Amino acid sequence: MMEMLITVFSATFFVTIIRTTTPLLLATLGGLVADLSGALNVALEGMMLIGCLTAVVVSVYAPWYVAVVAGLGVGALLGLVMAFFAYRLRADIILVGFAINILAAGGTVFALSIATGGDKGTSINLQSQAIPALDLSFLSTIPVVGPVLTAFLSGHSILSWVAALLVFAIWYFLYRTPWGLWLRGVGEYPAAPEAAGIPVAKVRTWSLIVSGALAGMGGAQLAMFNYVGFTRDMTAGRGFIALGAVLLGARHPVGALLAALLFGTFEALAVVLPGLFSWFPAELVRMIPFVVTILALVLFSIRAQRALALRGVK
Repeated sequence: MMEMLITVFSATFFVTIIRTTTPLLLATLGGLVADLSGALNVALEGMMLIGCLTAVVVSVYAPWYVAVVAGLGVGALLGLVMAFFAYRLRADIILVGFAINILAAGGTVFALSIATGGDKGTSINLQSQAIPALDLSFLSTIPVVGPVLTAFLSGHSILSWVAALLVFAIWYFLYRTPWGLWLRGVGEYPAAPEAAGIPVAKVRTWSLIVSGALAGMGGAQLAMFNYVGFTRDMTAGRGFIALGAVLLGARHPVGALLAALLFGTFEALAVVLPGLFSWFPAELVRMIPFVVTILALVLFSIRAQRALALRGVK
């Protein structure tokens, strides 16, 4: 038990939590933006997966930052495709989202086999690049607290810092700008913004594009930092966990950050515990995020029903 406590409260474990949280946080922020506009993005999983493969393949031929932009761009493109089918062709947005997830599951395997010359499992034959970690070793020169700050803050992915900044940026956009008010208004009661001349479909289209871009960036982080390379179905349900994190975080950027950190901690524990206790099945810990996601969806449904009851809607 003492060994476990020492591990959990160590700087190494904190770094592991940030590593596991970052792709989930980016996808959660994407899901939040779409959800607040009234466009539930259930395709986060597929967008992340395609972002993973795109970033890995592009990194073979271009610098790492170009690969990240490519992952972001393909996610944004999928968001645009989703909006086109949902708001131009009037297809059900949930069905469109699941179609993208199915396309991603099979399409990435097919594309991987083409890129690697036949390998349908991993991109081990591709010399892909990694996103560099931000070196903050200069903090060690600060008296007393310098070594501690270096241990906890140095070595994180550049995208981890970008994700942290995005939490503040999205909060500021949503609650301190008129465009954020438009987006939240479209999600809460679209008839009122539409009467005021605000194009509801356009706002939701842009929200899906941003949502896809953030999910694609999360995929790039997953495939170019957490794991350097692509593996079939490597997102492992993170897109669906992100949907639960949106609801668990009360549909707020700070809440989304806390929920993503919670799920990231569970994933980090699944990495650490088997090494400490060989008899402990890591699968039990990996189940926790999905169980919490289900509970979050149940609680959200109960809260939504109570809200409708207070409004007198049956």
